[in-house]
Amino acid sequence: MDITTKNLKQLIQSSHINFLYGSGLSRNYLSTLGNIEKLLTETSESEIEDKLKNIIKASLFATYVETVMEPCLPEKIKGNQGEYDKTFQEYVRFLNSINHIISRRNVNLIDKQINLFTTNIDDFMEKAAEKIMVEFNDGFKGHIEPVFSEDSFSTIKSKSSTLYQNNSPIPVFNLLKIHGSINWMTKDNSEITYDAKLSLIRNLSDVLNEQFKKQLIKITDKSKIEELEKEASINDILYGGDDYNHFNQIYSRLVMINPTKAKFRETVIDYHFYELMRIYSNALERSSSLLIVAGFSFADEHIANITMRAANANPTLQIIVFAYNEDAKEDIKSILGKKGICNNNISIISPQDFKDAAVRENPNTKEFDGLECFDFKSINDFVFDKLVSII
Repeated sequence: MDITTKNLKQLIQSSHINFLYGSGLSRNYLSTLGNIEKLLTETSESEIEDKLKNIIKASLFATYVETVMEPCLPEKIKGNQGEYDKTFQEYVRFLNSINHIISRRNVNLIDKQINLFTTNIDDFMEKAAEKIMVEFNDGFKGHIEPVFSEDSFSTIKSKSSTLYQNNSPIPVFNLLKIHGSINWMTKDNSEITYDAKLSLIRNLSDVLNEQFKKQLIKITDKSKIEELEKEASINDILYGGDDYNHFNQIYSRLVMINPTKAKFRETVIDYHFYELMRIYSNALERSSSLLIVAGFSFADEHIANITMRAANANPTLQIIVFAYNEDAKEDIKSILGKKGICNNNISIISPQDFKDAAVRENPNTKEFDGLECFDFKSINDFVFDKLVSII
């Protein structure tokens, strides 16, 4: 079917709401992974000497830290406040819009939980939720030393009037960070606790000083594993392996899934990550569920597999993917098409598709003429803001 704001309104009014978002929503401020996942996977699977692998991995991890983790430190934000605020404000707008839409939903048979599944490790969503003070659940219980527990995601909240004691369910945003987070850390007993000060990221940032950066291989979108191996051999002669090993050891303390094709095997070992993937699967298998995808390419094959399995097993599930542009749409179609689509319940929408559908609905409309791509700002401008105006 055509995806228009009118059709979206009908779906949202009658569905259990889930979002899946990726690095595309934070990329005005943070970098996307580029080819880091591919290179890490090739490094892990290659027959390169272990000492050279450590050098390559340290260089790849350092690039990941520099472009995705370090910019979240308060002192780094201050140095680039303008760009940070632009991205942060889009998260605020998104939460405000969805809170408004769900608050006014008049279907009492469906709870007002909103599941926000993400592979992002940044803390934009948490900060945005705190700023506008929506009901928000990031999985942590407790105040002095919060501990992560998947049980908290089943909580439903309501408010009662003081006069008549009428209960009314209220929107609750569940944030499920499938790949972990920069603000997670572990205790000795393997419990995940909240690292509000980003102490582990700060430790990595301290080790990643200018002197150590000179020992690293420069990673670009054109880097190839054969070239990295040659450069690692040279660096091993020049610098030895101690600094690389030290950096990798500190990096290994992060509570997050490394961006490699083998990540799912790691999640099975770790109870918490396995549970988050199970919750994602269960949410999509629920009757009358809606999954809205943005800033996510489905290059993560494990999430793609789970998503397609649910789509094929649950014909009442509707999946709407906002593709950045026509090229991104074709890439996503290629990835998901390989998994086999049988229920016709997945819509991959490019900006042009969205505009064309609006024109078919109303030939005189001009309100989508400025839509060129589906970045976070455009999705807020042309999708969620429009929904708010008609609900």
